Amino acid sequence: MLACAPAIEESEIPNVPVNVEINLRAIDSAPLQLVGGYIYVDGGVRGIIVRRESQNEYSAFERNCPYRPQDACALVEMNDTGFYMEDLCCGSTFDLSGFPTAGPATLPMKKYNTSLSGDYLFIYN
Repeated sequence: MLACAPAIEESEIPNVPVNVEINLRAIDSAPLQLVGGYIYVDGGVRGIIVRRESQNEYSAFERNCPYRPQDACALVEMNDTGFYMEDLCCGSTFDLSGFPTAGPATLPMKKYNTSLSGDYLFIYN
C-alpha cells in the first residue's frame, strides 16, 4: 500500500545560472546610490533583490522564498520600512542578511555573489 508523501514545506531554491550586470549610473538603478537603497532586477528563479549595504558593498538575494518555494506566491520583497524583507504569502520575514526572523521559514534566503568594478555591479553564482 502506498502512502501519500508529505508536502515539501521547505527546500533549496533551484540552482539556475545567474550573471547580471547593473550600470550603477543608469536611472533605474538610482536607488543604489544611497546606502540602504534597493532595487529589484530580473534574474535567478523569481528575480533578485539588490541592496546597497555600504559605500562599496552590495547584497543580492533570490526573491523566491525558501518556504514552499514551489508556491506561485512565494515571493520575497523589501518591507516598506527598508529594515527587513518579507514574503506576504506565508508571512515569513528575513533580516537584511537573509536569515529568517519570523513566520514558518527556517531556511535562509539564497544569496548571490556581487562584485563591483567602477560603475558596474556584477551579480553571479
